[in-house]
Amino acid sequence: MLGDIIYKKLDELAEFSKDGEGVTRLPFTKEHKEAITWLEDLMNSANLTTKIDNIGNLIGEYKSPTKNAKTLVIGSHQDSVINGGKYDGALGIVLPIMCFKDFYETHGALNYNIKFIAFADEEGVSFQTAFLTSKAVVGSFTPDLLERVRYDGKTLKKSLENFGLNADISECKINDVDTFLELHIEQGPILDNKNLSLGIVDAIQGIERYHVEITGFAGHSGTIPMDMRRDAGVGAAFVISRITEFAENLKNIVVTVGCLELIPGAVNVIPGKSIFSIDIRAMDPLLIKTMVDKINSVLSETCEKRDLSFVLERKMKADSTICSKNVINMLEESMKSAGVPIFHMTSGAGHDAQEMATIMDAGMLFIRCKKGISHNKEESVMTEDIDVACKVLAEYFKCYK
Repeated sequence: MLGDIIYKKLDELAEFSKDGEGVTRLPFTKEHKEAITWLEDLMNSANLTTKIDNIGNLIGEYKSPTKNAKTLVIGSHQDSVINGGKYDGALGIVLPIMCFKDFYETHGALNYNIKFIAFADEEGVSFQTAFLTSKAVVGSFTPDLLERVRYDGKTLKKSLENFGLNADISECKINDVDTFLELHIEQGPILDNKNLSLGIVDAIQGIERYHVEITGFAGHSGTIPMDMRRDAGVGAAFVISRITEFAENLKNIVVTVGCLELIPGAVNVIPGKSIFSIDIRAMDPLLIKTMVDKINSVLSETCEKRDLSFVLERKMKADSTICSKNVINMLEESMKSAGVPIFHMTSGAGHDAQEMATIMDAGMLFIRCKKGISHNKEESVMTEDIDVACKVLAEYFKCYK
């Protein structure tokens, strides 16, 4: 079965990872280079012509013999979070390529073009902004992003040059495209709880990410009385606690502090600075605005009370996205033809499809992952569900118009 073959291929791709638990494959690294070399071979085996654009995306293309043919784009991201799983992003690259290869060998030429894209950086781990390389594809990439600095102190521009690219991002924009489809593991428990293999994504919630620095004054932990301290660590603790409680009461929104650093970070020193991230997600942009206003308010009140100062900087913004009705209809038709139950859902995670939707019809098909576990080495999928997804995608290839 095709599911077994794809499952084994994903095991192979997962080997291109930094040493440690799970999969760690960050953009513009040795592991990234190894992964796209492997993926390029996979694309070539499916009779696709390949290229790597100036932002590091790998693109495989099928050109239809039909004149003035429409173009379907299918893709997902090759990068991972730190200590992530084997299937987040990767499944949405390998599965469509293998499914296309099987379909083409069985049915012959298509009357439309297809571009397969392995996006270089969706997760935003290295440069603190998501969908970095799909922004280049749709033309929303701004020059200031080239000056973003990653963990090793190198800018994005320097990282691209070291990777062998010329950093002329304007050449990455694709034109004359019509539809984008992304297959992805759900990364949540809904499909697993309902015992369903697949779900059609109707909408993707919006995301805003912030960088916060609270500044106080470092001092000896044993000599400064509690009421005379300017403790940036305590300031952060109060802020995080209050905004979390506010989000819990607000409903239909999620807020996460995923990174927290206390400086200088010594057991016997009062923190002089705290640095942390805030990730906010909701479908309703007004809810996100309400949350940001509350964060500003809590930071101001807390820092004034404790003689601290703060900086709040937005690092990333992605508006909530309504998926294309045309793509949804074609997915429904494909699932019906394949004898698969039709189920609709919303995505809580962000995806490259959000950027792609700014210039073309875009939609997503979710594939069940065990217990909804993702961004974790325990991330898991079943070969049976991969097979079901292949059947639906084959029907999509038939009905695409």
